[in-house]
Amino acid sequence: MLVLRWWIARWRSTLKWKLVSVFAAIILCNSVVISFFVNREVTTAIEREEIRLSGLVLKQANLNLGRYLQDYDHFLLTLGTSQEMTTWTNLSIDKKIESIVPYSIIQRDQIKPFVNDHPEVVSISFYNTYENQTFFSPDWALRNGYSMKDEPWFDEIPVVGNISYHVAVSQIYMDSRLNPVSIPVVSMIKRFGYKGTTYVKIDIRPNLLYSILNEMHLGDTGTGLIVDSHGTIIAHPQKDLFLSPLKQGIAERMKASSEGAFVLKDTKEIIIYDPVANTDWKSVIILHYDEIAQSIFKIRNVMLFTTVICLLLSVMLIVIASFSITRRLTKIKQTMKQTGQGLFHVPVPVEGQDEIAHLAQSYNIMLEDLQSNIKRLAEAKLAEQQSVLFSLQSQIDAHFLYNTLEIINSMASQIPHRDIEEITISLAHMFRYIANNKQAGIRIRGELGHLQRYLQIISIRYRGQLTYELKVDESCQDAECLKVILQPLAENAVKHGFETTGQPIKLSISIRNLENRYVEVLISDNGKGFDASQLELLTRELQRQDFQLSDFQRIGLLNIQYRLTMMYDHSQSGLTIGNHSSGGAFVRIVFPYIRGNNRSGG
Repeated sequence: MLVLRWWIARWRSTLKWKLVSVFAAIILCNSVVISFFVNREVTTAIEREEIRLSGLVLKQANLNLGRYLQDYDHFLLTLGTSQEMTTWTNLSIDKKIESIVPYSIIQRDQIKPFVNDHPEVVSISFYNTYENQTFFSPDWALRNGYSMKDEPWFDEIPVVGNISYHVAVSQIYMDSRLNPVSIPVVSMIKRFGYKGTTYVKIDIRPNLLYSILNEMHLGDTGTGLIVDSHGTIIAHPQKDLFLSPLKQGIAERMKASSEGAFVLKDTKEIIIYDPVANTDWKSVIILHYDEIAQSIFKIRNVMLFTTVICLLLSVMLIVIASFSITRRLTKIKQTMKQTGQGLFHVPVPVEGQDEIAHLAQSYNIMLEDLQSNIKRLAEAKLAEQQSVLFSLQSQIDAHFLYNTLEIINSMASQIPHRDIEEITISLAHMFRYIANNKQAGIRIRGELGHLQRYLQIISIRYRGQLTYELKVDESCQDAECLKVILQPLAENAVKHGFETTGQPIKLSISIRNLENRYVEVLISDNGKGFDASQLELLTRELQRQDFQLSDFQRIGLLNIQYRLTMMYDHSQSGLTIGNHSSGGAFVRIVFPYIRGNNRSGG
C-alpha cells in the first residue's frame, strides 16, 4: 500500500513518469486494436493503389486513342479546308458533272493515300445542302436511295466545333453482289463551308478500339471497355456486347462526374473511368475485389509481425526519450522561475537541435524583446505625456486665436482684399485641424484638405512661384492615416526648394492604393535635391530603431518616421527619401491600407 501511494505521488509530481505511463498505455491500446486498423488501412491502401495504377493504364489507353482520333481530325481539317472541297461545296446536284473534277482530285490526292494508311476505313462520304452527294469505299457499295440527310443524327451535327461521333451497326452498305450487309462502324462527322453547308463523314471499323482494350493488362478478371454518354458499350473484349447497355448501377454512378472511381458493394467491383478527349466517350475498367484481396492478406500478415517488433522497440525508446525531454524541460522551468523574480538577463541553456532547443532559443529571444519593449514602453509613456501636455498648451488660447482670425477676415472683406481673406480662412482651418487632439488617426481625405489649405496659403504668398499636381486614387480617400504627415513634407520641399534657390518650384503629390494592402504617398519636387552627405545622414537616421525623445520634438522627417513605426509594424510602414535622376528630391511614405469607418474626422 505504501509503495502504491509513493508511486502515485511520484507520478503526480513529475512529468517524466507521466510520459512513460501515458506512452505505455498508448502502446498497450495499440496492440489490442492494431490488427483491425492494419487490416483496414492496408486494404484501403491497396485498393487505392490498384485504382491509381488502373487509372494510369486507363489514361495511357485514352492517350493512344486520342492520338489515333487526332489523326482523323487532322485529315478532316485538311480535307475540309482544301480548295477542291470549297469548289465541290459550291456545286449543286444540277451541276453534278462539274463536281466530278474537284472530287477526283480530292480522291486522288487525299482520300486514297489516307485510306491506304488506314485499312480500317469503311467509307468516306460528302454531302452538301445543295443535295450533292458523293461516296468512296474500297470494299463496299452504297445502298440505292441512301442520303446522308436521312441519318438520325443529321440534325444534331453542330455547324462548328469538334468531330461528332456516332456508333452503330450500319445497314447502308452492299457487297459486290449487291446484297445488303450489316457492319459495326464508328461514324465521324464534321461540317465545313459557310454556315456548315458540307457534311464529311468517315465510317471506320471499331477494330482499333478492341486492340487498345487488349493492350490493357488488368489481371485475370479485370475488364476494359468504352461506353458513350448514354451508357452504351461501343467496345468490349466480348464483341457480342457491342451496343449493349452498361449495368444500370454503374451507368448512373458514372453520370455524376466526367472521371473518377467507386466501388459496387453488392458485387465487390471497383469501377474506374476517364473521358476520351474530344468525344463523349468514357474508357472504363472493372476490377474484381477478390483478386486484389489475395495480396492484401499476405501484406497484412507481414505488417502485423513487423508491428509487434516495432512496438517492443518503441517502449524502450519512449523511456529513453522521456528522460531526455524532461531533463531539459526542468532547466527551462528553473529559468522561468528566475525570470519571475526579475532576472531577465539569465538565459535558458540551449541543448540539441530539436523542438525543445527551439523553445529555449525562442524563450531567450523573448527575454531580449521583453527588455527592449519595457524600455520602449517607458519612452512611449513619456512621449504620450509630453504630447498631452503640448495639446493642452495649444488649446489654452485657441478661442482667442480663432476670434482674432475672424476679425482679420472681416477687416479684409471690408477693404476688400480677397488674398487676405483666403489666407485667413485657410490658416484658421489649419489651426483648428492641428489643435483638435481627439483623434490621432484620420482619413486621407481630411489630410488632403489640410495639405491643400497650406498649399493655397503658399501659392498666394509666392504669387505663382509654386505649382503643384495632386493625383489620388479614389479608393484611398477613406483610408486611415496618421494626422499631419502630408503638410510637413510639402513644407520641407518649399523650404529647401524655393526658399533656398529662389527658383519657381513644382510639387508632384501622388497617393496610390497598392493591391488593397498598402497606401503609398510620393511627394516629389524639381528643386536641387538632397546633398550627398545630407542624404546619407538622413537615410541613416531614418533607419534607426532607437529613437530618443529629442529626435522628434518638432514635426519633421524623423517625427513622421517615429509615429509610423510606433503605430504600425516596422516591416509594414516607413519613410524613405532620395533624389530623382532627372533632378529634384522625393519623399515616399508607405503604411498599411485600413479603410476608415463611418466616424467623423475626415
